[in-house]
Amino acid sequence: MALVTGAGQPVANAIARRLARAGARLALVSSPEHTRESAALAKELGGTLLMGCEAADAQAVGAVVRRTATELERIDLLINADLSREPGPLNELPPEQWKALLERQLSGPAWFCKEVIRPMMRQRSGRIINLVDATSGGTRRVVAEGLTAMTRALANELSRQGISVNTLAVHFLEEEARHLSPEQRKRLDGELGPLGRLGSAEEVAEAALFLASSAANLTTGQRLSATGGPA
Repeated sequence: MALVTGAGQPVANAIARRLARAGARLALVSSPEHTRESAALAKELGGTLLMGCEAADAQAVGAVVRRTATELERIDLLINADLSREPGPLNELPPEQWKALLERQLSGPAWFCKEVIRPMMRQRSGRIINLVDATSGGTRRVVAEGLTAMTRALANELSRQGISVNTLAVHFLEEEARHLSPEQRKRLDGELGPLGRLGSAEEVAEAALFLASSAANLTTGQRLSATGGPA
């Protein structure tokens, strides 16, 4: 049973579809601005529990996880896939926007991890995958490094409980780049790694499936890059 956040966004949608094809039961969590897209995804997949939640609200996150554990009886996998593409260097970000970014993109995944750890410890098994944005930019870098550090800390704390925790780094996706201005796209093309192209959401989903599968039984506390080369 898999709990996937970020429903309605390209990468979370692709991960949900890939897990469904692999036979997983799903619970999807969407933020308020992606209500329409996540509802369409849940309808497409069928038999899927869909819940809205503001990730920065620790109490709301707790309620979502408790409902999932009650209705679906267990939680085997958490994928924190609610990505922000917040632009701009740190010195240009207004204080309110900085606070909101950290609460949603750093505290939010932490609240989900904290809540799913309890049922996973009772099961003595579970997997957690935290997606991080590997595109350039001061705000993105701060969040990515914070999530990576949290992942490693949790992996050390939980490995003896049968719970693995890993990070999956993703770059801008081809689906997202279609909405960029010509100037933004030119700058993005300058960041491409050795593969010389952007990845697709489906390719990222395959990497997530690897971390969720028995092929990654000996993998915890690691950062897997599905970026085509950029860090």
